[in-house]
This record gives sequence, C-alpha cells and structure tokens, in this order.
Amino acid sequence: MPIISGANVSAVYDVPRNSGMDCRVAGRIVLPRATVEVHHYRFIGPQGGVFRSGRGFLDLALSRRPGAPQGHYTASPGKGPLPMGDIICIPAGQDLETRWGEGEQMSICCGFDALVGGEDDMFANCHTLDVSLDVRSPHVRDALVRLAREIAHPDFGSTLLAEALLAQVGVELYRYFKRSGGQNGGGESLSRLSAAHMRRIDEAIEQPGKLPGVAELAQVCDVSTRHFFRLFRASTGQTLAAYAAERRLARAKALLVQARPPIKEIAWRCGFETPAAFSAAFRKATGVTPKAYRQTAWQ
Repeated sequence: MPIISGANVSAVYDVPRNSGMDCRVAGRIVLPRATVEVHHYRFIGPQGGVFRSGRGFLDLALSRRPGAPQGHYTASPGKGPLPMGDIICIPAGQDLETRWGEGEQMSICCGFDALVGGEDDMFANCHTLDVSLDVRSPHVRDALVRLAREIAHPDFGSTLLAEALLAQVGVELYRYFKRSGGQNGGGESLSRLSAAHMRRIDEAIEQPGKLPGVAELAQVCDVSTRHFFRLFRASTGQTLAAYAAERRLARAKALLVQARPPIKEIAWRCGFETPAAFSAAFRKATGVTPKAYRQTAWQ
C-alpha cells in the first residue's frame, strides 16, 4: 500500500477543474478500504457548488477554512445552510451544497468504503447529517493530524499505523454520531446548544488573550449561566475549561503545521501570556515542544 508524494490529481474525489480553484495533492496513502490524501488548496474568489461522493468522505482542515464556510444537505428539506467546522464527514451519495471564501487551505481528506462496521447507522437521520458538518471530536482530530504527519514522513510500519489510526477514527466517529443523535444513555431527549451557538463559543475561545468567562458565553447564547452549564455539558460532554484547552491546543497544532506564523505569535493567538508558558503547556499535553512538533509536522 504505497505512500505517494507530490501528485496533481486526487484519488479521493473529483476535484473541480476551474481557474478559481487549484488543488495540489501533497501526499497520499492507499489502504484496502480507504484512500487518504493531504491537499493544499488555493481558492480565487468566492467558491460554491454541490459536492457528492460515491464513497464516504472525511476532511480535517489543518489550517482555517477561508471565508465563512456553510453547507446544506438537500436531503434535509426546509433547513437552511449551517456553518461547517474543521472536521466534516459526508455520507456516500449525499448531495451537499457548499459555500466558502477566497484564500488558501490545507486539509487531510479521506475517501472510505468502511472504517468500522455500522457506518450506515451513523447517518440514520437528518439531525445526524447536520452534525456531520461540524464534528467536534478531539480524538478524531488527533488521529487525523497524526495520520497527516505519517503521510508527510513515512517510516517503518506506516501502512500498519495508518490502518490502526483509521480504525480509531471510525470507532470515534461512530460513538460521536451515536451521542449526537439526540439521545442519552436512557433514551431521553437532551437539549443542546445549536451549531450557531457553538460557533460563537468557538470564536470567543479562539480570540487572543484571556478566556471569556462563563457569564459572557451564556450571554452570547442568550441563556442563564446555570442553564448554559447544562447545555454545554450535554452538547460537548466536557467542562468549559477542558473544552477550551482542547480547542486552543488544536488551534496551536493547526498553526504549527504551517511554516508561519512564528511560535511567539502562535502563543499569543492561543491565549498564552508568554511563549514559555505556551511551550510548557504544549509539552505537557503532547510530550513534545512546539518547535519539535513543527519540525516533524507537515509544512
């Protein structure tokens, strides 16, 4: 199962050929049930269209998606476009209308026939389809980032490791969609924050400087502080502090896989007072310093 570097034609999906979009395949690994590629996109002007794949499609934006990306499944009548997050997972054969902006983006993309058994159950209803446009799983994110690094720097056992990472992704996606299907362990409905509310929370968390307080975020969501705690826990399964730490760590990783900005600026963007504090927190969470992570990450 080869690892290929520097191709111009994607084997994951048919990339549109037009003057407003350029896609370079920076690396690829072909597995029995999936093909995984690292893509570097350049978008000229506002973008839009209908995406449809004959295989399941999974995408993690390793850098921020340009503009304000939105998507809408035609199988969900009466629903407007929803914000698209860093991770999207599109079922095979579904039409997704998308819009996004001008800029550059790096992604790891996966076209899959099956990751684990039971994929059909992941997308059993329209609510789950909507959730698939913004998959908020740090476990899926970490596995895909590791997979992107393995494609960039193949070594002994790369194919075996890639298969294990994709199996992990499949299990975590199945669990995530099961939790997000509107049921708790006892089968009772749970109230959750909307995708728009979560987007506002993420934007507030990702602002440079001190983290916003609970009262401030509750006000953003137009709910009481007490109710916000319940809704947030039901929506994420985490405390606000743990969620914010993971989001900022993920933001730091996404910035570090790029050649720029410098680590000092990344520390500031991710809310750390000094580069030393950022380095200590990053090393505690990942086992390596930001500099070492960047040196081995995909440029």
